[in-house]
Amino acid sequence: MKKYNTERGSTLLKFVDRYIGIPLIFLLRLISKKREVPRQIKNIALLKTAAIGDTVLLTAIISDIQEFNKNIHITLFTGSSNYEFARILEKQYINLSIVKLPIKNPLKAIKIIRQKKYDIFIDFDSWPRLNALLTYSSNASFTIGFKTKNQFRHYLYNKYIEHNWNIHEVENYKNLIKYIGIDKNNLPNIKIDSKKNKKIIVIHMFPGGSKSHLKEWPNEFWIQLINYLTSNNLHVYLTGAPVDKVKALNVKKCCTNADSIFVVAGKYSLNDTINLLSESNFVISIDTGIMHIASALNCNLITLHGPTSSMRWGALNNNSIVINSNLECSPCLNLGFEHGCNINRCMQKISVHHVIEKLNLRGEINDNIRK
Repeated sequence: MKKYNTERGSTLLKFVDRYIGIPLIFLLRLISKKREVPRQIKNIALLKTAAIGDTVLLTAIISDIQEFNKNIHITLFTGSSNYEFARILEKQYINLSIVKLPIKNPLKAIKIIRQKKYDIFIDFDSWPRLNALLTYSSNASFTIGFKTKNQFRHYLYNKYIEHNWNIHEVENYKNLIKYIGIDKNNLPNIKIDSKKNKKIIVIHMFPGGSKSHLKEWPNEFWIQLINYLTSNNLHVYLTGAPVDKVKALNVKKCCTNADSIFVVAGKYSLNDTINLLSESNFVISIDTGIMHIASALNCNLITLHGPTSSMRWGALNNNSIVINSNLECSPCLNLGFEHGCNINRCMQKISVHHVIEKLNLRGEINDNIRK
């Protein structure tokens, strides 16, 4: 997988987004015009400029739209960080086009968006003011986006929907398209034909985004867990981006059965990683994009949640087991930047024993695997 893109966590972009974006939105609202939903919808634009995990959730929306009307053409606008994954979706869906926007150059991004007229333009991001401005600048007949508490970004949409922190994010997404009459029950999904290998366990230790260390599980816990798995004759694959390769190798060096551990962080492309996940017998991951991909692939899955809420961001497939921290102040995140502390005490509260207990409960460590 490629190195995490700097657009997502750029301090400068966040500063400009807030201190220039908000005043500009208040100014533009004075000349905004009221519009009605078109009677006939032939094309829809979706805007999601960051986060692989969020883009995975959008597969539920794409499926809903195409189930509603397979002839509607969908254009998904992405940023650099989620473009690679979005391109993979083009093979899964008909009438889907992917366009990457240069988020660091808003004027160029607007020019790209305005190259085509859309019947509906929907912004699926919940806090960036830039996305509201991009949506407003489109040639769309009707625009929809979120009204998010204290973000002052909703004034430019023709219709805004309250962003609800008490439901899963995919339900927030579905509330946006319900306004135009699309109400289906699809879950996030990635369709890949593969054969399971009962000896493969995939572990993803590395979160992305700002202050990512707060979502990390301690290395010594991973080492204990990996030793347990390899002692049961299982092969452990450590996934991650190139920036994670050295850390993954250091974990491997500290483990007992190194020959049963395969570091593919920085070696596998995102597409290779998706294929590996689909072939695995089990995936163990912190809350990150890989977790959402594993869920959408319907993998057997254990997810570790500390600062993030499993109710808001958890895996949605029936084969997943969620482990939440029992720290009183956990979870503390809704939009992704409201961290309550600078120490990942909540992740440290999740014990190795608890994870092993959940694995054994599912019967993943048994005589059939040891053969």
